Amino acid sequence: MTTTKDSKLLNIYIPAGLFLLGFCWKLFFINQRDISLDEPFSIFNAQRSVSEILRIPAEGEPNPPLFMLLLHFWIKLFGNESYAVRLLPLLFNSATILFIYYTGKRFFSLWTGILASGLFIFSTYHFFHGLEVRTYSLFSLATAASLYYYLLYVNEPENKKALYALIFTNLLLVYAHYFGWFVIFSQFISGLIYVRNLKSFFRIQIPTLATITGFLPMMPVVIAQFEKSSRGTWLQPPVPADFKIQLQLLLNDKEVYRILPYIIAIGVIFTLIAVFRKRWQGFNIGLITLFIWWLLPYSIMFLVSQKLPMFNSRYILFNTIGLYLFIGALVSFLYQKNKYLEPIAGLLILFFMFQYLKILPKDFGYREVENSVDFVRKYEKARDERIIIIYPVWADLPFSYYYDRDLFNKPDNFYRECSNNRIFRVWGLSEVKKVLALESDKRVIVFMEGIATNKEEQFFEFLDTAYVSIEKRFFPQTYHVGVYDPKMLNK
Repeated sequence: MTTTKDSKLLNIYIPAGLFLLGFCWKLFFINQRDISLDEPFSIFNAQRSVSEILRIPAEGEPNPPLFMLLLHFWIKLFGNESYAVRLLPLLFNSATILFIYYTGKRFFSLWTGILASGLFIFSTYHFFHGLEVRTYSLFSLATAASLYYYLLYVNEPENKKALYALIFTNLLLVYAHYFGWFVIFSQFISGLIYVRNLKSFFRIQIPTLATITGFLPMMPVVIAQFEKSSRGTWLQPPVPADFKIQLQLLLNDKEVYRILPYIIAIGVIFTLIAVFRKRWQGFNIGLITLFIWWLLPYSIMFLVSQKLPMFNSRYILFNTIGLYLFIGALVSFLYQKNKYLEPIAGLLILFFMFQYLKILPKDFGYREVENSVDFVRKYEKARDERIIIIYPVWADLPFSYYYDRDLFNKPDNFYRECSNNRIFRVWGLSEVKKVLALESDKRVIVFMEGIATNKEEQFFEFLDTAYVSIEKRFFPQTYHVGVYDPKMLNK
């Protein structure tokens, strides 16, 4: 019999502790990294009007507008400093822990909830994306919430609140990221397990039909995005080994991946013993649901990526919700008759997960934007005596975020103000030559993002010949900054 004290422990204190652990731990690192990669694009576009944000997906933005809309109002309240804008994805990330815990506890076991939420908290990928000003933390939250309400609905088909909540979270899913449709497809397939008759079949498909209906306004945009992506993406098709490698990375390291078969094998032995002794408590069909929810979209994305590459850590990240819960539920199922070995097995997995956790490693998406911009400031002269060349054009937003926040905060006049401040965004060397022809007597500061390729080398080879090099500096992982004076000033 569960006492009031036990109920508070399981339903309030443990999940609150898990939430605070995930939130406070990541909060400590919220400013460790510069605003970089795609974060400046989210922040910049979120400062536009609501109507403009709604139009952005039709103009080439690869994600639906939901996260940007939420960020728009968040910035109005708290500003766009790095700690402020990253607090929003951190809240989404921390709320995901609660849904994982309650899903595991309610539909499987207490240790399923603890182990699965622990895997999420100790995930290297989720540590990174939980502090990234992009939609991926919202996408993971919507996936976890959808899974919770899906299991509630299929187990209680008459529960109207569960139905409405599932439809709502499904819409959050597909408006957070187009890959949310992989989750909806997983719902459809796993829903077939719960079909008992024709009536139950139609009842289980209500959320899917409602989600399709609610997403109809975005369908023309999705079709246009698909046509654009079919002509090629920035990703390369995965090789067969990537299927296992990405699974290892979702578990932080290949060593964590390797210990799981041993823990499962020992659990199978205990299960067989329980069956032999007629102490087996039966099979939870929800295990099959969890298996489908991570393996099906993961496999489809891998196979489709042979023609349309999408098999990237950030895009497959939502699969970890089902994966972590499946691991937790499987361990709990295999060790269900041993109250000591179940927590030991779970804690052993968490120990290895924590052991191989890399908190914001410098070999994963690291950028020294602020230092590179400070280097520009160190050598710049008055506006009329220097020009700044930014290559490629998409490096303008990370640069301006740290160079001139007032400039960055004016999305409607940004490009005109850049020109007025003699900041030139260029696509290639031919544009550089045109700019320099008009500004031949000015100091030139080149701010370049990219690895050392022939195109980047051509920039500096040309400037080294036409100008006098003052200093060049590389800032990890991708920024090259060069300072040049006209030769006439050095005679």
